[in-house]
Amino acid sequence: MSEPEDYRITDGTRVWNFDWSERFGPSLTNGKGEIRANPWPAERSPFWRCFHLWLNQGKRWEPSGAKGVRLAIWNEPPAARYVLDPRGVIIRADELEFFDETYSPCIYVDQAGQPYSFPRKRKREAQIVKLLGLK
Repeated sequence: MSEPEDYRITDGTRVWNFDWSERFGPSLTNGKGEIRANPWPAERSPFWRCFHLWLNQGKRWEPSGAKGVRLAIWNEPPAARYVLDPRGVIIRADELEFFDETYSPCIYVDQAGQPYSFPRKRKREAQIVKLLGLK
């Protein structure tokens, strides 16, 4: 049910080996083609970002040099740039082709092109105390 060769993917700091099936998705392997006892990474694992970018970019690969293993190739998506007015309202959005808000970084700038600093939110307890007039 899966492809004959496994894949190797990296985020630049960690490497994962996985088996790919169109029907069941990825399953982590030990690098020798054997499925791990726990074949899925944690929900917040950086593996999922790398994997989904690889999948969305067409499942590109090249030989890894190891027998039976392909190197999964993916590119970091370009950042979207948003220009905000003094109130923090977006007045211009420059989202590049194939922008995906889940995986692409966002850059916020003011009208002069300087990084926009969002006002800090006060702690909720302080807001409640003020509303109740306790302080």
